[in-house]
Amino acid sequence: MTAPRLIDVAEAAGVSRATASRVLAGTQRNVDPELARRVEQAAQRLGYQPNHSARALRTGATGTIGVVVPTLANPYFVQLADAIAQRVRAAGGTLVVTDAANDTTIEAEQIETLLGGRVDGLFVVPVSADGSGPAIRDAAGRRPVVLFDRWAKDSGTVAVTLDNASAVRLLVDHLEGIGRHRIALVADQASSSGAERVAAFADSQGPDATTILLPGFSTDGGRTAARRIIEQRDRIDAVVCGADVLAVGLVSTLHRSSVAVPRQIAVTGFDDTEMLKLLDPPITSIRHPLAAMAERGLTLLQAPVRERAERIERFAPELVVRASTDES
Repeated sequence: MTAPRLIDVAEAAGVSRATASRVLAGTQRNVDPELARRVEQAAQRLGYQPNHSARALRTGATGTIGVVVPTLANPYFVQLADAIAQRVRAAGGTLVVTDAANDTTIEAEQIETLLGGRVDGLFVVPVSADGSGPAIRDAAGRRPVVLFDRWAKDSGTVAVTLDNASAVRLLVDHLEGIGRHRIALVADQASSSGAERVAAFADSQGPDATTILLPGFSTDGGRTAARRIIEQRDRIDAVVCGADVLAVGLVSTLHRSSVAVPRQIAVTGFDDTEMLKLLDPPITSIRHPLAAMAERGLTLLQAPVRERAERIERFAPELVVRASTDES
């Protein structure tokens, strides 16, 4: 039994082949809604599957979107990629995800590899605010590119990110509201998100507040920070971690050193990844509106180039309070 063809769908729906093609390609703006409904029902009834390869040859589009994240070792970036994947699949496309190993040279290589694979567009989560720009700018001159979660200087394209300053204020206000006023920050500042969190914390707590800067986000970094915090426990009663992986490493080390969380030191994360709910205690964090950010990013990828002019679009964070900051 041969697979149903486009002409079979058109005949079953009682429309022209061109009308059926427009409906099934998602370009039915000028098609009567009743005709579009008949085409969709006929395609479903016959089990018709569009030939994406043939469409790509005709239009030059592949239906494939690439994503470059700094590392897949961080569960937040897996969660981020999944949010984008859901939006891309809903639009009928395919997602390819690759990992830059937290290295701008590898990041540039991965971008080039995806472009060589004829992706229709790219989401990039830049490794470095200062170092990722040139490769991204070059890519943006060849394909639609949207930066996601982070921005990079001189990238030549739009960035869809969290409002990091608002997120820091939410965390600090929450901690001060439970009586914690000796707050430390653990973060990196190579990425734009890390640098924004450091700056917002300094604005809130003053330049002399305890800030532990790390070369990146990792559980090992959280363990390192915990050892420094233990050495100055009398000066610290709460810690804002600039990433969930930092909070996981920090809390596990505090536990091993018999420092009670939250009784002695309250701790927050920043990404609201699933693992935070499983820890003892579950960790307070910031929820990113990843679905809304992904939807906006996909809209920008498909928009005219002028709508991707270099700028930053920020989305509002949500505070999720858990037992790591709540003794009740």
